[in-house]
Amino acid sequence: MKPRTIKTEDAVTHVIEFTMALTIFVLLIQSFTSAMNYRIGIDLDNNDNRVVMAREVISELTGSQGKINNVTNWEDFEFGTGESQLRNGITVGLLDSNGNLDKDKCEALGKFPYNPLRNELEVSQELRIEIRTIVPNESVCVWGGDPSGASISVESERYMLYNSGSELLPSLLTVTVFEGNTLGNKIYLTEVMYNPTNTGIDYEWIEVYNPNPTAIYLENWVIADDVDKDKILPENEDDIIVIPAKKVAILTTSPTTYKSTYGNYENVFSVEDNAIGNGLGKNETLILSKGSFEDTFSYTSSDGADGNGKSLTRSCYNCKVWNEAVATPNTI
Repeated sequence: MKPRTIKTEDAVTHVIEFTMALTIFVLLIQSFTSAMNYRIGIDLDNNDNRVVMAREVISELTGSQGKINNVTNWEDFEFGTGESQLRNGITVGLLDSNGNLDKDKCEALGKFPYNPLRNELEVSQELRIEIRTIVPNESVCVWGGDPSGASISVESERYMLYNSGSELLPSLLTVTVFEGNTLGNKIYLTEVMYNPTNTGIDYEWIEVYNPNPTAIYLENWVIADDVDKDKILPENEDDIIVIPAKKVAILTTSPTTYKSTYGNYENVFSVEDNAIGNGLGKNETLILSKGSFEDTFSYTSSDGADGNGKSLTRSCYNCKVWNEAVATPNTI
């Protein structure tokens, strides 16, 4: 049996093919590695930016009492309402005169819609601000988005004393900058006065609630009944209307009448004509809506609150159950 002879030409061909395959494999590995290094470089750069943003927000919040129009009680003003407005050149400091975190200033963060305060603090990504007391361990102030499902987040923290108004408590201020989902902006119907004892549509009102941790703009929301729908309008034409975080607002045809009846509350807004819908009858379906979202409530006079001074009230802001109850507007 003759030994097998490999031709020189075949051997050269196999070597060339192997070399080409190896070269392509190496190029693919290099390309993948370069892409990964580039991506990692971007992420590192972005993370550096998040660290800087979080630290700068901490510094601004804890650097002063804040200021608007040369006064430090900025928490007493409203967003987009009145001559002094929170959106016009405010310094957002959270300290009281003794250098402690101040309860009223912390709560006033809730008057800001999400993007205006985030822009004021020069944060280009998602933002959350939270104050937790150490003992007891509880959250006393939250504003902004939810980083719990974020793919990337950076925290900056500072231990300080929190002035609750009655005592000083050890607390932790945490600022989180993160990549995450868009903040929710739904609001809900919570109380209806459809047949007041003072007759007339000026005494009818609807309460709506903002469960979000930031203020929500109202301009693009609509309230409707079975017949007609209305835009929600500010009491003064040039004002910007918002519902602060965790607060209610009142919709009525006459804010003046409402305030003279129940008190001079903030966040009382009118509708665009002389009735809510076509007037709140004894059998209605009310719809609060914006875009594709609707919160709907249907009632009849058999549900109660028919001319007895009481209202129909939701048992929780997004529950299906409503009941007759003593009217408690401006509370939740």
